[in-house]
Order: sequence, then structure tokens, then C-alpha cells
Amino acid sequence: MTLMLQSPSFALHWDPHPGTFCLESPGRSLSAFLGVEVVRRGHGVKLTTEEIAPTSAECHSLRDRHGAAEELEIHYQESEGLLFTARVRLYASRPFALVHLGVINKGPDVVHLRRFFLQTLPEQLKPTAAPLGFYRTGWQSWSDAGFVPAESRDYAPILPMKKLAGPMMHNAQTPWPGKIGRFWSESVGAVVTSNEALIAGGASLGEQFVQVGADLRPDAFKLVIQSQGDDVPVAVGEARASEWFYLEWAPFPNTDPLAQYAYTVARQMEIPLIRPAPTGWSSWYIFWAKVAESDVIDNLATAALLADELPLQVIQLDQGFERTWGDWTERNERFPHSLGWLAERIRGSKCSPGLWLAPLTAHPRSQIATEHPDWLLRDAHGRHVSAGLIGYSFLARALDPTHPGVEAYLHKLIRTAVEEWGYTYLKLDFLYAGALPGRRYNSTLTRAQAYRHALTIIRKAAGDKVFLVGCGAPLGPSIGLVDAMRIGPDTAPAWEPDVPRIFSFLKRDPGLPSLRNSLSNVITRAWMHGRWWINDPDNLMVRTKRTQLSEDEIITQVSLLGLTSGLIVFSDDLSQLPSEQRAVAAVLLPPLVEGGDALDLLQRDMPDRVVSPVACVLGNWQLVGLFNWGTSPRERELPRNLPGLNLQRDYHIVDFWNHRYLHLKRGEPLPKFTLPPHGCVLLSVRPVQEGPHLVATTFHISQGGEITAFENGNGSISISFALGRVAEGEVWLALPAPPKSASFEGNALPEEAFRAVAHGIWAVRFQIAREGTLHVCYGNHE
Repeated sequence: MTLMLQSPSFALHWDPHPGTFCLESPGRSLSAFLGVEVVRRGHGVKLTTEEIAPTSAECHSLRDRHGAAEELEIHYQESEGLLFTARVRLYASRPFALVHLGVINKGPDVVHLRRFFLQTLPEQLKPTAAPLGFYRTGWQSWSDAGFVPAESRDYAPILPMKKLAGPMMHNAQTPWPGKIGRFWSESVGAVVTSNEALIAGGASLGEQFVQVGADLRPDAFKLVIQSQGDDVPVAVGEARASEWFYLEWAPFPNTDPLAQYAYTVARQMEIPLIRPAPTGWSSWYIFWAKVAESDVIDNLATAALLADELPLQVIQLDQGFERTWGDWTERNERFPHSLGWLAERIRGSKCSPGLWLAPLTAHPRSQIATEHPDWLLRDAHGRHVSAGLIGYSFLARALDPTHPGVEAYLHKLIRTAVEEWGYTYLKLDFLYAGALPGRRYNSTLTRAQAYRHALTIIRKAAGDKVFLVGCGAPLGPSIGLVDAMRIGPDTAPAWEPDVPRIFSFLKRDPGLPSLRNSLSNVITRAWMHGRWWINDPDNLMVRTKRTQLSEDEIITQVSLLGLTSGLIVFSDDLSQLPSEQRAVAAVLLPPLVEGGDALDLLQRDMPDRVVSPVACVLGNWQLVGLFNWGTSPRERELPRNLPGLNLQRDYHIVDFWNHRYLHLKRGEPLPKFTLPPHGCVLLSVRPVQEGPHLVATTFHISQGGEITAFENGNGSISISFALGRVAEGEVWLALPAPPKSASFEGNALPEEAFRAVAHGIWAVRFQIAREGTLHVCYGNHE
């Protein structure tokens, strides 16, 4: 008997013989079988719904975190001592299907869970067009993410790098890429055609690591979703379940194709309210591991002096204070006072103290490693598990977060940092070590569960008021436990990885520190921001000394960080930063842009068209960033697929950095811009309106988001600003007549404050002292 469920997005057909599921969507379909793989007495056992017969199947209605649903629940006959179950849910108001698998061990002995999986049948994955490529995202913060063309080979590092950096960058249980047309992604992936994207992944990500594999070769086209069991034991009578698998056809055009998926995960994992991101300063990218207490104090003093023009909320010490890696409560000679003393000085300057820690790794010769060898993660042969090459100097040890001693240590370390020392902002680095394969004290936990267990201890010890930033962290199991998450490799004061000439082939490695690699993930993981956490794009550097970055590369960095929002943390020596460069950085403050989308996210490996909507009391407009990632100048056209763009209307277009105005008239060709190598253009695009109205501002990268009120009078305009800092700039206005006079906070502006920008467009220049109201009279009005 064939059973069927229906939703506005899918028709589900289940055929008990041969045990396959068919999900049909208009013009598209996929047929798949489900299964589980275990190990018994050293031998693999695989059960699939093609091979085992059902004993019962029923459809019922329910409500869950996503709304009203229809569910098909199927129980299968015992086979190989295992009872397998499957559930498929369709939603009346959601465009996706969810699949959940379970198994009960009926005996006669313990089995070890390897994976649950959903796999399409041969020639039964049918989009409306041939696949063009695959969107994939890596295991943790530093892992590469982005689109890969179908006929290409995904990047795989050379063997030495696999051994040295592999434990950091790559999920050890996921196959390495490297074969043409065959790809793997962590948590979520997308098969991309010219008409749609098949979004597949895990709707829940806290218990097991989820992968999506795709073979895009025409003669072997298939998709698999799996959740890893890590060979944890399943006792006789015990039940285990998969994560919830997710399937959605996202039709094009679509400026945010992963939005439904991101929000589904947020609901499923019950993410708490995401708190606003603080702005701050970090010691790392200017003083590195040689930072001294005096460096922090000097920059704290400068931050206090510059607070009016560059208001920072957090001053963060980023590594370099420890005596040995892993012994985080022991200071070196560059820190004569306690870390509590430093935190008190930071609070005294009305900033929040921030501290970097790597609580799950240790140097082999650290006290924690030598005095507690039983805390260290070991492999099946009793050898230490490598946590990868750290600082190009040593192979770190990984702590076992399920060991009672490590649990107590994590709790005490975090409580010490928060309660005793007084730090309210913690950056937690190299967290992937908690999820490495190995023999754990608690062998019943998967790697994802063990890692999430450690992060839960840290979150509880820190308390809800402490702002936690994850870094080098497995993404899925971190959801809901960190306030911000690093979403790309380390940045650097260099565009490409700065490696010796003999290793120049490593310049293309997407995981090594460089501005290029950092910005790539800023774009390709922008869809996570504001949904799972605050995205951390890594630190911003605008200095012109002690850097290899060009002026165009600095502007590109500031523009992209402004468009995608996220955590804004500066890492220059503030006392050595010229006023011109401080002004470049200040346009990001306060954070007023909620986030951005790459219009070509599913078209190229490094998208070059980013759009961010801005909404305030004045209405809505778009910020558009066009980027040139190449090494020669390139011409870029205003995107035709810009959301809401109506070519039968007139538009104001303002080039933010060059202070250039363009009037796009209805029916005219779209404007084109010549971009320098590694450069960009940042535009605001807003419709021309009737009567006096705002065209742009130069105070803030949002070009008007700082305005809180705009009132039209009889021949006059009043505009209220809330910028939160002192800045000089311009407001550009469309006026029916030239301005005659203006005042800010009652103080008259001189005649030279006005200038003509274009026909009917006027600029008024003045200084804002955090907030205030501008009054402009035009025409014959006095």
C-alpha cells in the first residue's frame, strides 16, 4: 500500500516495496532510501529501507516548533538485532521536509553506531535543470565555505598540511575532497542549478555532526545526508536517533536562499535572543603573542582619549599573557600585575574587559599536560591525539571534556576569569579540540555531544551576562551557546597568505591566515549572522604602517564588514593611528546595518555582489557593494537583480567613498564602475521621491541609518541624528530650491557649509557631537 502526504511545497509518496520515499515538488523530485550503519564485533552492519520490511505505517497531524505538520511514521521489522524507525514531516506553512531516523538495539550484544543516512536512488534526483555546482561549508570557524562548479575539484591540502593542520580544519570522519564533481559539506549543502537550489542538511546540529555529500557527475548524480555516530556504543535495549534531516527546493531568483534553513535550525535548537554586538579593540594583530601589559594600558589610555570619535566598548587581551600554552592562570614576565588588576584598569576607563582563552588545548610540556596526563585525549592505541600545529611551533594536546577532572577545570577556569578577574567578554579559541576523535572518559557521547558538553559547562560557569565569542569552533554544536562566532580563517595584514617563497604554492590554501581568505568566508557565511549568532569576521586593521595591505584593500575590508555587519573589533596600535585612518574605521560605528546577502552566493567561489537593506524612519534603501577580487582592474555593472529595483523609476545612486552622485533615470542603461585590483565601490541606491528628501549622508556607512527623524516644513527641513560619536561630514538633500541657511543644534552654519552636488542635490557640511538636529531653510523661506 502506497501512502501519501501533501503540503504546499511537497507531495510525499512512500512505497513499502522497495521501501523508498519520493518527495515531489512542481517540476522537481527526489527518491531516496533511508538507513543506519553500525559495527558489531568489528564488522559493519548496514540496514536500509530497501532491504527491510515495514511492520506499521501511519500518518498523523501534529504541531512542533515549526508549526502545523503532517507526519508519516514507519516502523520496520527487526533485522540483525536492530529495530529501525523513520519519520517524515511536511508543513502547511513551511517550504521544507524533515526526516528523523531511529534505531533500537534488540541484541544479543552491544553495537557501535556509525551513522544514520538518507541517500537518493540512482537517476532519481531530478531538478529542473542540470547541476551547475555545489555550495559547501566546512567543519569549523576557519574551514573554507562557498560555491564549487560541478566540473571542478574542491581544494584539498597536500599531505603534510593534512597531517599538521588537518585536525584543526577538517572533520576527521568526513572524506577529504579532491575528486572532480564529488563534494562534501558540513551541516548543510546545496545542489545548484540555473533554476533552483536543493538545500540539504541538518535541522538539528547539537548531537551528531551532519554532512551532505553530492556527486554531480552526470552518470552518477546523487545526494546523501548523514549524521555521524562516531562508533558510540549502543547497549542492548538502548535507542539512538539521528539529527533531523532537512530538504528544501529553493527556487531562483532568490537573494537569500539559505534563510529558511537558518531559521529552521534556530527554531529547532531553541536559540535564545541574540544580544547586540559590542565594538572593541584587540591586541592580537598588532602585538601578536609578544604583547605586554604596557601595550594594553597604552592603548586603553588612547582609547579613552579617542572615545568621542571612536567609541569602543571592549578592550581585549588576545593571547600572549600566558607562561605556557594551556596554563592560562600563570602569567609571563611581560605581565607584572594580575589579570584582575588589568581588568580593573579597563573598567576604570568605562570599557568592558575582554580576555582570550584556549581552554581545550595544551602544550605537551605545560603543567596541565604533565600533571594530569589522564585528562588528555588519546587514540585507540593510547597515543596522544594531535590537536594540530599551533603557532607553527608545536603540536598541541587535546583535553577530554568528558573527564571529571577536565569538567571541574573548565568550570574553575571560567569562574576565575569572570568572578575573580572580572572579565565580561571571553574569546574562546581552538575549541575544535573538544570534538577530535579519540577514547573518551565517557564513551557514550558522540564527538558533537562531547564538544557541546564542554561548551555548556563554559556557558554555565560564565553566566548569561558574559559575552562569549567562539573561534576555531565546530559550528553546529556551538549554536545557542555562544553570542558570536568566528566564521572564517584568521585575517592578516597581508592580502594572500604570507609564506616563504619556497612554499608559494600555499598561497592558494583557503584556510591560511590572510585578508583574502577571511573576507571570502565573511561573504559565504553571511547568512548565519543574526540567526544563529553574531558573525565574527575577525579583527579590522586600517593602519598604513606595519602592513602589506594597500589602501584599496583596506577600503574593501571596511566596506564588506559594514555591509555584512557582525562583530567590529579593531586591532591597530591606536596611539599610532592617523586621524584619516581613524575616520575610515569610524564609519562602521555604531553598527546600524543588520546584515547583507551575496547576490551571487550560489554562482561563484568568491561572490562579488553584496547587498544590504537599510530601514529607518526615512524608509528603505539598498547598500550595494561591488568587489574585484582579481589582480587587474575590472568593470562592474549595478546588478540588474538588485531586490526591488524597478527600472521604470528614477534612483539616487551615491558612491560612498568617492562622494560621487549618479542619477539613474528610468529606462537608462545601468551604470558601470571600474574597480581597482582588490578594490570595491560602495553604493547607496534609493528611489527619487516627490518633494524634499534625503539622498545620503557621509557620516556612516549606512548613508542615513543614523537619522532618527526627518520633518518637512514650509520651505524648511529638520533632521535629527543619533550617531553616538563626534564626526564631521555631510548630509545630501534633494531640494526644490538652493539652501539659504542652516543651523545645527541652534548654531548657524557658515555659507561655505553648502555646496551643489548635482542639479537639485545639495550638500550641507557640519559636525555632529553624538546627536543633534539639523535645520535647513531653502528657497525664499527665512
